[in-house]
Amino acid sequence: MSGKESLSLDEFVTAPRRQRPAAPSHPGRAQNEGTAATRAMPDAVTEVEREKGETSSEASKALRQMKRARMKGASHFVNVNLDRDTKRRLKLASFNLETSMQALMEKAIRQYLDANGF
Repeated sequence: MSGKESLSLDEFVTAPRRQRPAAPSHPGRAQNEGTAATRAMPDAVTEVEREKGETSSEASKALRQMKRARMKGASHFVNVNLDRDTKRRLKLASFNLETSMQALMEKAIRQYLDANGF
């Protein structure tokens, strides 16, 4: 688009404005009617809330079980700070053995744990 061309407002698509709920003409009266309606149906409300609570607890329990099943085969990471010389030696060893540094670290940790009875 060159500097001489300009866009008109008709070329831009805009979303329609949200409609705001109408304010009640008598706020005190509307509040009294709302509380009266709530008092009239407490059993129905508590029953719906109870069913909703049971459903959400079942859903959360199923989600927890699904996460546990997924984590059984997952890898867990450990960060290790190495000095430059050790990192250089590890990198050289992985290059010479044609394996990854991670595989070398895993093998070294396993050997250490086995040797010390863990």
